[in-house]
Amino acid sequence: MTAPLDPNIPPPPQTGRTLTERIREEPIGLWAQLLTAFRDLSGTFDAFANDANPEVRALGRAARSRRPPQANDYFAIGDLCARLVVQGNTLSQTYAAKTVAAYARAGELASRERSVAHRAIVSFAFWLADVARMLGNYESLATAVLICEQARHLIADAGWVDDERRLQMTEDRLRDQVTHMLEGGHAAVDKRASVEQESRMLCDQGQILLRQGRPQEALERFEAAIAAWDANQSAWLWRAMALTDLGRFDEALASYDRALALEPESAGMWNNKGSLLMELGRLEAALQCFERAIDLAAPVSTVKAVYWLNRGKALYMLGRYAEARDALMHAHDLDPSPESAAGIAACRERLEGSSNA
Repeated sequence: MTAPLDPNIPPPPQTGRTLTERIREEPIGLWAQLLTAFRDLSGTFDAFANDANPEVRALGRAARSRRPPQANDYFAIGDLCARLVVQGNTLSQTYAAKTVAAYARAGELASRERSVAHRAIVSFAFWLADVARMLGNYESLATAVLICEQARHLIADAGWVDDERRLQMTEDRLRDQVTHMLEGGHAAVDKRASVEQESRMLCDQGQILLRQGRPQEALERFEAAIAAWDANQSAWLWRAMALTDLGRFDEALASYDRALALEPESAGMWNNKGSLLMELGRLEAALQCFERAIDLAAPVSTVKAVYWLNRGKALYMLGRYAEARDALMHAHDLDPSPESAAGIAACRERLEGSSNA
């Protein structure tokens, strides 16, 4: 369930679309699909199918599985993400970016829906700007700046001159608020803090571009963020994901290594590097990364279940079926899912087949 909005904050605009039907998947078929195509924050970046929110994740996986893909699914995902944007007293940049990405994807899938998608993006951007001003904190204002900028670029070829102008004016006013907030009434801003803030802003812009399926543009933002502040661990991490989407795998692994040098205790980064290694067929190295992620993760969490699931996949592909089954059972205990259940069944089938041989 989505959290209720503050009663003083207007609800986000919605397209009102819903999925026409759910897709039922056979467990063993799903497991085979996972082993060949499923990717966890590496490879082709799927902003929805890997989301931490179970509702978004379910819609994302249904949309990804549908052949051919349907615009309606992505309108529904955009509506849901929009309802998740307000998180307490701030705006979630992640769900703001995913809202725009989902609507943009809907417009890409069906030319007849492009106008609806553009209108949804514009309406969302103006709503976000209003809410950011109400909340008044830096994170919310910075998120609204980024979304207004992206909305303006996305409708640039639609001939919506008035909306482009209004978005530009809104963006400029928001930037002024951000600048005044950073200055804090002082004559000068600490140079180091300013550089770090610029780097984070560039990284934020890159994340939005990557979620919109624009890895080359995203990479340019991440590299600009690193040029501004070399110790920006987040920029190195996201640079690795953009490079993976571009098929530049050796550079991606080097970028993961740099991020891990800055933050060696990050379970998520070890998992991401392992996922890429697994896709490249370097299973033993991947397994080591997943084991490191498991060691570093919180004792009980749904995120840790992903690390156990990935460990099970690597072990399965190595032919170590008993160990794979145990790893997948750990994943299932932490967060029961069709993936882990299908994997356990596949391991048992392999083990029974070998015992009957």
